[in-house]
Amino acid sequence: MTKLLPTSTAGSLPKPSWLAEPEKLWSPWKLQNEELIAGKKDALSLSLFDQLRAGIDIVSDGEQTRQHFVTTFIEHLSGVDFEKREVVKIRNRYDASVPTVVGAVERQKPVFVEDARFLRQLTSQPIKWALPGPMTMIDTLYDNHWPGSLRRYLIRKPGNWRPPASTLFSLMSQPLMCFLMRLMIGASRP
Repeated sequence: MTKLLPTSTAGSLPKPSWLAEPEKLWSPWKLQNEELIAGKKDALSLSLFDQLRAGIDIVSDGEQTRQHFVTTFIEHLSGVDFEKREVVKIRNRYDASVPTVVGAVERQKPVFVEDARFLRQLTSQPIKWALPGPMTMIDTLYDNHWPGSLRRYLIRKPGNWRPPASTLFSLMSQPLMCFLMRLMIGASRP
């Protein structure tokens, strides 16, 4: 890419109303099984088309195949029980019902690979893939197994944060880094 300032999107793009209720956190899917798989691909295709039509240089999946930015990644970890939920305060801003860590946390297989492959088949544009960082995930889980187990797993295993191979750029949501950078320049925490 030779552009001085290539454009991209930040955050998720709205999902079609036939797939999930727009602008609702953890909105349940309206489709199931094979229809859901096809619906997610259709939504991803529409999202890509909108980005290309808008002239976006570095496109993304628009998070169309994810029910939630963080929990869709967590669904692929063992040791997390989505049926056993606890209410936690997320970054001192709001309360959320989150899954509970009940055992050793391990990633069983790569996450988002099929979605990234599908997106790569649709475009030759550079692709950006957003992944939740360790602290973002820690904020979105209740650790009932042993205090710090999740923190140790997420921070000590950097290979867990590899973006899908067909992407060119990766964006990791890591508020801890923003907080530390603000401290370094002397800014107060928001």
